[in-house]
Amino acid sequence: MLTIVAARAIPPATIELDLCDGKTLTIDATAIIGSSGYEPLIAPDQFAAVVVSDWGHGIDWPGIDRGFSIAALIRLAREQSGTAFPTADFNTWMKRNGLTLTTAAQALGLSRRTIIYYNTGQKPIPIYIGLACEGWDARNRRQAA
Repeated sequence: MLTIVAARAIPPATIELDLCDGKTLTIDATAIIGSSGYEPLIAPDQFAAVVVSDWGHGIDWPGIDRGFSIAALIRLAREQSGTAFPTADFNTWMKRNGLTLTTAAQALGLSRRTIIYYNTGQKPIPIYIGLACEGWDARNRRQAA
């Protein structure tokens, strides 16, 4: 299991994480800063107060009692680097096509549990799933024509 060994906030909106496997993740936190519950992070001193949570399972800002799990941070880093399909895009695909968790699972040939992980952002969505969503849309457009 990966853990975070060090976290650095680099103003105005970058977070660097050193992982136990020797890798470093760089995350653009622009969308986080100022979002609901994270408004105080607009202040550079608050943003810089990031710490590694107990046992390295995430990061916290003790001054605002908020943080993120390592799973959410890895997913965000992968989305930003282009190695994962964005959760927001996946959820937009489901909504645009009127799919439930069950029907999305059937459409993609995945388990409902996997769709829940993807829908809630608990796990990164592989790029090939994003491509499958685009293919599903294309096939349905062709069939409708």
